[in-house]
Amino acid sequence: MEEKAVWAEPENFMMVFRCTTQKYAENFLNNGEIKFSTPSSWVKYAFEKGEGRGDKLEGTMATFHVLDIERGVELNQKYEKYTDLLRVPIGQHVYLKSSRNMELPCFCLYILKQSMFDCPEEEGKHRLTTMIPDSYFKDFMDNLDPEEVEKLDEKDRPSVIFIHDYKEFEKRIISSLMALGLEREEIIVSRVSYFDFDKYGEYGWWDFGQRMPNELTIKHTRFENQSEARIIINTDNEKVKKILERPIEIGSLNDIATVSNTYLHGGMSVEITVDVEALE
Repeated sequence: MEEKAVWAEPENFMMVFRCTTQKYAENFLNNGEIKFSTPSSWVKYAFEKGEGRGDKLEGTMATFHVLDIERGVELNQKYEKYTDLLRVPIGQHVYLKSSRNMELPCFCLYILKQSMFDCPEEEGKHRLTTMIPDSYFKDFMDNLDPEEVEKLDEKDRPSVIFIHDYKEFEKRIISSLMALGLEREEIIVSRVSYFDFDKYGEYGWWDFGQRMPNELTIKHTRFENQSEARIIINTDNEKVKKILERPIEIGSLNDIATVSNTYLHGGMSVEITVDVEALE
């Protein structure tokens, strides 16, 4: 039986975009306006308006069932060195988080990975298509129907920002952040990994064992459709964190980005042309 062809670099990505509102999209394009949020704000949003844009489990380092005393003691002892440890009860589990890291500024983007396309079996040029699910776009709009979206003020209607030169975008945003007083090592650019929090059953436990604040790069598989990358500001510089509570401007991005003021409630089809070579 022949092995199925696979990509040599499946995690490589060729497109970056972000769902937002029409008002923010215009400011992003013309002024390079970047709005950072915090994991704690996404948790709050989830409790107030439901999962999607928000996530109750954001920033989890480890979890255990409330009746698993042995595991609870073990994990609490491991993480008690963090004086800011949060013990968040949700359902029958307790989720351990760092209150410091839950307040770190973060900026999120969608990355279209090579693995989202089927790898051709033969060499040469191929036209490939994939579908970005409707759930990604609906999550951002709290699952509103198109008719309800049309009733919103124009500035509050959905828009999609497409960044065509991600490397240049990353270069500009890092430069602007360093100009505020951040060190380069305080700016973490990372992809999000997705894990089934329910993998080990109702009474299961798990400990990611990540070097903090890398727990902010792990989310439930419920959100896998968001295919996320994040820029995380890992700093204790209160002056910079205060600045990032409001949008910053990194200059016009008209040369590397475009905007579509569309509610893609049916999902989005993406087509690319590739020239495939086999690796020995």
